[in-house]
Amino acid sequence: MDALAFYPDGKYASVSITGSSCKLQCKYCRGRYLRCMTSVRNPRELYSLAAKLERKGVRGILISGGFDECGRLPFDSFLPVVREIKRRLGFVLSVHPGLVSRRDAASLKEAGFDVVDYELVLDPVVVSELKNLHGVRPRDFLRSLECLLEEGPPHVAVHIPLGLKYGEIDREFEAVASASELGPDLLVLLVFVPTRGTPMESVPPPPLERVVEVFEFARKKFGGEIALGCMRPPEYKLSLDPLLVEEGLVDRVAIPKLSLVREKELGVFYSCCSLPRSLLSLFTSL
Repeated sequence: MDALAFYPDGKYASVSITGSSCKLQCKYCRGRYLRCMTSVRNPRELYSLAAKLERKGVRGILISGGFDECGRLPFDSFLPVVREIKRRLGFVLSVHPGLVSRRDAASLKEAGFDVVDYELVLDPVVVSELKNLHGVRPRDFLRSLECLLEEGPPHVAVHIPLGLKYGEIDREFEAVASASELGPDLLVLLVFVPTRGTPMESVPPPPLERVVEVFEFARKKFGGEIALGCMRPPEYKLSLDPLLVEEGLVDRVAIPKLSLVREKELGVFYSCCSLPRSLLSLFTSL
């Protein structure tokens, strides 16, 4: 199967329902990436934004934002409006909910979300020291994923960041194996990016060869599609991207260099890389 390239700009919007605020203040992010999303302050603003985006030709929305002290997106008050957006505008909807309960998972499904983008982290150092999730254990991440797969929206894409523990890759192999056993639709692997203005801005990203080892392991263990997500150091696009495509270690690449798309004749879709193939026909052109 030939790899696919994904460019969300123009057809798929990312929206933060908490503005630039995040109570966790993870040491590798500090809310910096929320600034790249369109912000809304309340459910009414979310519907107004969705209607405006629909008139501009946007066909999908990712609902995201900052997490609370428990690692959860505060989405409850937005769910009735999400349901209306789905019913009236027909958007493809995805959500980055964080840690959820079984009841949360069912509520997300009922609201009409199509896809859950779920980050799976099993390293206790990353969970407590870097994510500031005190009192949360790695097994809570697995329990939340199980709830989503059993009670949540129809499609779950598991995102596993590589190298968050100060550029070291360790428990990521365990995360890949655990996700593979549970059988989500898609596995999205990301690579730590040293981000200016954070305590980890001087920490080097994980070595390229270690990143490739995780992809090789994932290809052997995971039965579904594997994606290289949008979070990775810019310089890795010149080395990691072509290597993974050439070796057949990925089925999807988010925002690759156009030169790679042309050279490998990759199919292009204008959406998040986590959408199932059944929904991609809406995103074949700008």
